[in-house]
Amino acid sequence: MRMDITARNIVSTALRLLRRNDMSIQSLFRLSLLSLATPILLHAQTVSPSALQPIGQLQQIQQGATSARGTSVPDVRSAPSVAPEDVSKMKLMPGSMVDIHVFEEPDLDGAYRLDDHGNIGLPLAGSIHLESMTLRQAEDAVGAKLVTAQILNAPHVVINLDEYSAQNIVVMGEVNSPGRYPVLGPRKLMDVLTMAGGQTALAGSEIVVYRVGQPPETTQVIHYGRDVNDPAALNVAIDPGDTVLVKRAGIVYVLGAVNRPGGYVMQEAGQLNVAQVLALAMGTAPEAKVGSIRVIRKLPDGSLLEAQVDYKKFNKGEVAPLSLKPEDIVYVPPSAAKNLLIRGTNVLSAAASATIYTVR
Repeated sequence: MRMDITARNIVSTALRLLRRNDMSIQSLFRLSLLSLATPILLHAQTVSPSALQPIGQLQQIQQGATSARGTSVPDVRSAPSVAPEDVSKMKLMPGSMVDIHVFEEPDLDGAYRLDDHGNIGLPLAGSIHLESMTLRQAEDAVGAKLVTAQILNAPHVVINLDEYSAQNIVVMGEVNSPGRYPVLGPRKLMDVLTMAGGQTALAGSEIVVYRVGQPPETTQVIHYGRDVNDPAALNVAIDPGDTVLVKRAGIVYVLGAVNRPGGYVMQEAGQLNVAQVLALAMGTAPEAKVGSIRVIRKLPDGSLLEAQVDYKKFNKGEVAPLSLKPEDIVYVPPSAAKNLLIRGTNVLSAAASATIYTVR
């Protein structure tokens, strides 16, 4: 209470001196301000902690409202968005949007979308075909068009990709998940096979690639065997729009007096001979007439060709075993049928119901 009265007295004195233009008022005025601030400071020091609680509660409410909305202040230190994979190798496709900047002629700057034919319409220059070009190739094409149209003599063109139009690589045949897979740029054959879930147990050693923009009869055949780790074959570039066909391996049938008759997939390098396929069939049975083993082969015209196999000689290593082709039938007659002529057509019907075995 005394502090308040003293303060009022000092202020009154200061006002009187102001009316008299006394220069000492500056010191008195500072004193009055100090006296006025003193009770305020003392009052602030005696404030109980409970008085600050509403402020804390307000902050908690605000934070709760933010979390309830599910929003937060973005972190300015967050990393920039990553560019699409292999952006330098990406090829422009219909629907892609590019941002063109011409240093010598800013009026040409802007965003342009490729139409269904892969063209853009550049003012003054006209239509420019950019489909299947990389960004660097597109820059050269736009610059050349500006020169031929006599718009600029030596243009400097920079093209960036605003929106990309992903294309598909079609994977068919002996893969675990055949279908269409969207890609932005060329991918290695190994990556394409991985996207399709890998090859099945019936996959052969031939992979046929139908290239986009090429006639249907124009294909690229890639030979890839499971027993050959060929990086060159797996690193073949597959472009967006290409179709990959993993062909089924050929099947060779072993029938008759063998321990496990059936059909055997020509896996690995895609080659089998008589000795190998007999080994896959667990060898000949005790009643087998090994001197009468023969191979039955169906010719393109539908006729059958039978070839006698000299089992004893190739078993001793004196001759090379006969190499087999897909759909060949190796027939091992039983000894009880020495004098029985078995027709090749009967063997073909037996092969149709044979069990197919693959090597794991």
